[in-house]
Amino acid sequence: MKWTPGELISFTAKVLYEISKGLTLDYAFQKVKRGWRELDSFKVFYDVVFDAVRHYYFLQFAASKMFGSSGAKAVAKAWFIFRADSLLYNKDMVNSVRKRLLKRALTKPDHVMAALEELREDRARYFSVKYSYHPNIVSTLLSHFPPDEVEKLLEAGNHTWIWLRINTLKADVDKALRQLEAEAEVEPHPKIPFAVLLKSAKRPVQYLEAVRRFVAVPQDLASIYAVLSLRPEPGDRIIDLAAAPGMKTSLIAQLAEGRAKIVAVDLSAKRVARMRHLLKNLGAGDFVEVVRGDSRVLKTRKFDKALLDAPCTSSGAFTKEPAVKIYPRVEEAPRYSALQKALLKNALALAEEVVYAVCSILPQEGEEVAASAGAEVEKPHPDLAPSYTPGVGGRTFPHIHRSEAFFIARLRKR
Repeated sequence: MKWTPGELISFTAKVLYEISKGLTLDYAFQKVKRGWRELDSFKVFYDVVFDAVRHYYFLQFAASKMFGSSGAKAVAKAWFIFRADSLLYNKDMVNSVRKRLLKRALTKPDHVMAALEELREDRARYFSVKYSYHPNIVSTLLSHFPPDEVEKLLEAGNHTWIWLRINTLKADVDKALRQLEAEAEVEPHPKIPFAVLLKSAKRPVQYLEAVRRFVAVPQDLASIYAVLSLRPEPGDRIIDLAAAPGMKTSLIAQLAEGRAKIVAVDLSAKRVARMRHLLKNLGAGDFVEVVRGDSRVLKTRKFDKALLDAPCTSSGAFTKEPAVKIYPRVEEAPRYSALQKALLKNALALAEEVVYAVCSILPQEGEEVAASAGAEVEKPHPDLAPSYTPGVGGRTFPHIHRSEAFFIARLRKR
């Protein structure tokens, strides 16, 4: 069944409203979809919602100028005026709806853009509106980087890169690349032989044959760098704390060629069950002991190395989850920081060296946690950018690595 422009606007507005209550984009989308009438496909609706969320602060600014409201319905209408051309193929329909909306508007699109330019003197406000990031993200970045670099980072963060990790537990790199290249265009990473960037594909990534067979696995480059920083080797005794869903655990097994002693720990019974299932599918099930336990207080034998990809605000995940740009949960950083410190303290009690990683743009969850551990801290991989605090770990950024924004550090007991 076909959709109408009015339905598209209403659907987008409802998802924006659900996101305002703290839901991720996918949860909000599925919640609204369940109550919607049946359609042949919701792909266009999802693409539109994703784009509207990604450009939310600009659209909210535009809506307030054009319709005198910054509510979800007005924001969805502003999307149709400013962004519909980039996604919808029926240009006659787009033009017709735009004309109808502009008849009721209080001002013209050109005047909106002129008003945006008037914000330039307030750099934080200007960047927040133009690139659609929560003001707290912009102010954090501006406190650590020159404005020109912040602008490059924010602009790059409005792109999404899909990295695929060749799973050498299932196939060698050359065979996997041939299988991928039959259905997609990929760009090998210049330094990481098992990582490729998906440039284009004949079908969605999850339906590519290599992905369906777990020969290639979608995994963000920042996540790959976290495991590379651990330097897993055959014979290592490694513990992966707060490990679910297990993607990094499987890469540890891969890099250690299935010859390391690996224990993966997570507190949630459901997540542990899913992790076991994923590790089995990836060919790593026989190389990993999965344990349900609280990584803050776990007591066990000593390990050579530990990986702690800690729970966090996920404020660095904006390339994949645009809702983070609107509500980055900055107010939750103190609670997460306390949890991260407890996890890191126990990790250092369990292993000689620990790689600590968080998908966060906030120093409260990165540099400050690492520096408080009373351990030697270093940047663990040469490809990482400098962190906010010189010598305290390193970072990945979208404008440098084409990845999510992670903090990664290696720590050793003094």
